[in-house]
Amino acid sequence: MFAWLATALRWFLAMSSQWRRDGDGRATGLDYGPAEATARLAGLDVGPDDFAHLQILEQAVLAELRGAVRQRSPRIGGPRR
Repeated sequence: MFAWLATALRWFLAMSSQWRRDGDGRATGLDYGPAEATARLAGLDVGPDDFAHLQILEQAVLAELRGAVRQRSPRIGGPRR
């Protein structure tokens, strides 16, 4: 792991219960409301760069989740496997 990412990763893991979801239960992004309190209570000293890195991690996870959903969903009108 990159050293510059360590704080953001710890922050991201501490935020693991703070996902916002749509009406179907799919994750849409982190709830940033409790982000600063979460970092403080986790003993993390975070700044703007860490927040940018947190957002990079968030977007990477969302991309993976979207890909997993696409792989499980049957194609409408396409050939069956």
